[in-house]
Formats: sequence, C-alpha cells, structure tokens
Amino acid sequence: MVAVLMAPDIGCWIKARRENRTLAVLLCCWFLSQAVSNLWAGISPGHAVLKAFTFPALTAVGVFVFSRLSYGTVARVAALTVAASIGYCVFLETYSSRFFQQDPWKYGLGIPVTIVIAVAAGWLRQKMVPLAAVVLLAAVSMFHLTMGFRSLAAICLVVTGLLLVRRPDRSLTLPRATFLAAASLLAVWISCVIITGAISRGWLGQEQYRKQAYQSQVEGGYLVAARPELIVSSKIIAEQPFLGRGSEASLTPHERREAAMALDERGFNLSLNEQHRLFGNGVNSHSIALGSWVSGGILACAPWIFFLLVLYRAVMRKWSGRETLLYPVTLFMALLMSWDFLFSPWSPGYEVILGIAWSLALGAGNKEQWDRKAA
Repeated sequence: MVAVLMAPDIGCWIKARRENRTLAVLLCCWFLSQAVSNLWAGISPGHAVLKAFTFPALTAVGVFVFSRLSYGTVARVAALTVAASIGYCVFLETYSSRFFQQDPWKYGLGIPVTIVIAVAAGWLRQKMVPLAAVVLLAAVSMFHLTMGFRSLAAICLVVTGLLLVRRPDRSLTLPRATFLAAASLLAVWISCVIITGAISRGWLGQEQYRKQAYQSQVEGGYLVAARPELIVSSKIIAEQPFLGRGSEASLTPHERREAAMALDERGFNLSLNEQHRLFGNGVNSHSIALGSWVSGGILACAPWIFFLLVLYRAVMRKWSGRETLLYPVTLFMALLMSWDFLFSPWSPGYEVILGIAWSLALGAGNKEQWDRKAA
C-alpha cells in the first residue's frame, strides 16, 4: 500500500540516482528471464508471469521505498535503520514461521538485533570511545556463538577486526586496499579458528560439538556439510547456465541419483530427512542468488552481483564527519549480504533487510537538494 501511494515519488527517486536506475533495469531483466524460463518449463502464461513478478517486485519495493524514506541526513538513515530493524523483529514475532518457532534467534531475531547493535557501535565510535564499540561487537559475536549462529558470529568477528585496522576517514589507496584485503582474509581465518576451537573443546555444548565433528569429516569441509544444496545447484547451473528451470524447478530421477552419489562420495550422511529436504519439494538451493539462477537463469543473478558491488564501493570510500556513524553497520551489512546471497534462502520479510542494506549503500545525502531537483 505504501509503495502504491508513493509510486510517483519512487519513480522520480529511481531516475535521480544512477545506482537506482541500474538496479531497476537489472530487476526487470530478472523478471523477463524468469518469465521466459517459466514459459519454457511449461508453466501456463498467467502463472508464469505472476510467479516471475513476485520476488523482483518484493525486492524493488523493499529497496526503493525504504531508501527513499531514509534518504537525507545521517541521523535520518540511522534512525530509520533502527526503526525498521525493530519493526522486523515485531513482524517475525507476529507472523512466526516454523523455523522461527524452532530457533527464534538463528531464524529471525539475530540479524535485526545485530543491525541495531552495529548502529550503536557507530555511535560509540563517533563519541570517541572506539574501544567500547569493539568490545560491544566482540561480545555480540560471542553471544551468537553460544546461540549456535556460527555464520553471524564469524561476520561480527570479521567486522570487529576490520574496525581495528582501517580508518574510514582516509581514502583507500592501492597499498591501503591491499592491506585491507589481507586483513580481511586474516580476520576471516582468525574467526574460523576461534569458533572451531571453542566448539571442538565442548565449550558450546555437546550438540554443536557433535555437529562440528561430523562436518569436519565430510570431503569439502564445513561448507559442503552445512550446505549440501550447493552441490545440487551447481550441477543444474552447469547443465543449464543461461536459461533457468522455472519457478517450479525440480530434479529428474537421474539428476537426483547423481546428486545423491556426489554427496555420498564426499562422506555426506544422506538420511531420509535430508533426502526429503533436498529433493522432496523441487530444487532446494538454500541460496538467494543461486536459487534465482537455478529458476530464472543467469540474468536473475545479476541484481545480486550489482547489489554487492554498490555495497562494497560504499564500504571502501572515504567516510568523513558524521557519516562515520553509519560505517560499522554498512560494513556489517556488506558482509552479511555476501553470506546471505550465497548461502541463505529468502525468508519472510527479507525485503526489509534488503531495503536497509541499499539505503546504507547509497549513504546519507542532501534531502532538501534532491527534493528541489525532483520538483
């Protein structure tokens, strides 16, 4: 409803920023590629168009409406980021999914709460207490670890490390960029060592200990053990890279056997529950980007690549003055989006998170100047 009421203003907002125009074109390409893939897969024209429209439209609404509402001062962006995160928590509690009921922190509350904390860390840095910001993020990372949210714990640890080694008020020259890239890889490695060490010593309970002990034995390591869907998706993409399988994509019996054999060769325990999860309801990619590629073809993956490019360009630019308030949360969102696009499925209300990320990628701006330009 809000998107409909704001439609004229949103149209001007998309035209006013090159990033918005490019993303809008890529979302249209996603829609067209998905529609063609659906028709090729034998879905009736009406359903083909409707199914192709859903996710590009949700993405567009979340991204363009929220970024337009938040565009203005730094304080405005920060306030609406916090408000949207709190609202997302309320939404998750009100319309809880089956996964949310099983683990509310991992399948819902963990991400929006961390976004609010990242904004708080930016505020602490702006108030000249950067050590408190680092301690806060490190403590949040440890909390995620105790709650079994290993990926978010690692992301927070990497953010903490990067905040220690980079001054955002300086431009990134080639030597500094090289140093930052090396520091990022080191931070990722240290985070993995800390997390696996804590789990292997049984400090986080027997359930996580047993899970890690099993995953460490799988050929391909933790990634294949935790995300076997990657094997399935990669086989489909390799066989049909340009045109997708359609919104109702499924594996043939031969493809299911091949995927099962590939997982079995890697030592993956393909139980009946795992078989049902992987093959029982179409193609389970467990990835926003790969799922889009499998169902809609290579063009359906293009918006996510561009999204990340804009986010990382924002992280690497020079931040000055009050803008530094948003640096920790923008850095966090860049790393979170990288993980989610590759290794997490679309969840209910995820367009809110996308809207927050895009508004941070565009950064604060002169709202009054843009309003005069739009008028």
